[in-house]
Amino acid sequence: MPRIQKRKYEKIDEMEIDLVIQCTDSHEFYERYRQVFPNKKKGIDSISKIWKRRSEFIKKEQAITLPAESVSGSSHEFEILITEQNKILAEISGLMKEHLRVVKEILVCLPKQIEKSDEPHQKFTVPKIADHKEPDKKTSGEKRKDIMIGS
Repeated sequence: MPRIQKRKYEKIDEMEIDLVIQCTDSHEFYERYRQVFPNKKKGIDSISKIWKRRSEFIKKEQAITLPAESVSGSSHEFEILITEQNKILAEISGLMKEHLRVVKEILVCLPKQIEKSDEPHQKFTVPKIADHKEPDKKTSGEKRKDIMIGS
């Protein structure tokens, strides 16, 4: 017996979707649905299926409205954020300049150390750890002979 393919979802009008988004709970949605659409013959199961898809409709609605809002509304927000960022960077820059000036003054006051090493960039020398030496092996003057195994 061939199986008839059934739709997963019923077709929902835009007005129904708008009504679902406006309502806060299922009881309010059911009452308002009966008032707005008195001629539709949907049962409580069909109406509850629409309510269960509410989050899906809200996501689709947000996906449609976000790009239009982000272009117009957020440009002002970007300006505010960039000006705040510039203020912070200017403050950090001022602090670093002051820090460098203080470090230079400190270095001028310190006596210069004369380096005697070959490498002028290396100020500190790392002490060498004494290498562990193995005792010298005695070598015999004779050549080693091959070992023969047999009877």
